[in-house]
Amino acid sequence: MDDCIICKIVSGEVPSRKVYEDESFLSILDVDPCAEGHCLVVPNEHVTRFYEMDDDKLAHLFRVVKSIARKSKKAFIPGFVCVFIRGGRISHLHVAVFPSMRGDPLSGFPQSSFEKIDVDLDKGAARLSAASVDCSESSGKTRR
Repeated sequence: MDDCIICKIVSGEVPSRKVYEDESFLSILDVDPCAEGHCLVVPNEHVTRFYEMDDDKLAHLFRVVKSIARKSKKAFIPGFVCVFIRGGRISHLHVAVFPSMRGDPLSGFPQSSFEKIDVDLDKGAARLSAASVDCSESSGKTRR
């Protein structure tokens, strides 16, 4: 996409601080980090939502995410390494990977930063259970 900042980073048009790169994925330091070592793992091709990727690419993505998490654990010695999948504000899939310590402002993120709401858990479980999806299907389409 011509106006996608992540596509511009992948192509080299916009500079970045790369921490990993292969034929399908790139990991860079986030320029607006929530913690030291906050990385983004992004597909080299423009993809908006992770559930639109085929299963093999998605498995590869999470192998890269795991590798970046292990690098973060070794480099920063955090209590935890958090993973958060994004693709809304910037319409290019990006997985945030960042170190966190118990009790820091990131603990419980994002739930701790939102006002609590009342929900009917039984109703939510029923709705999700009724939304049948064939788990063997890799196209991301649902099947009833």
